[in-house]
Amino acid sequence: MDTMDTIQIVLNDGTIIPDGRVGYAEGFLWCYLTGYTLGQAATLFFDTNRTAKITFVYGEMQDIYEGFTSPFHISTDAGGVVSVGLKRGAQDA
Repeated sequence: MDTMDTIQIVLNDGTIIPDGRVGYAEGFLWCYLTGYTLGQAATLFFDTNRTAKITFVYGEMQDIYEGFTSPFHISTDAGGVVSVGLKRGAQDA
């Protein structure tokens, strides 16, 4: 894959989630994963060390989000995409 086409989430510990998407809205960070189970996503995103810094890489650009260590939502849609909602941890509020 050409770096211009790379879309991925990189967690604080270096874990790479291929084809992952991140969106920020109204103070909440939303992460979308394809090809993961709810359990796999929970293992990744309910670990505050991993979510202390989340980098969304898209092509040659990236957005960095820090302090989103408090998960408040996890679900799977009909297409199998897992959505994880995170808010800033109490120490980052």
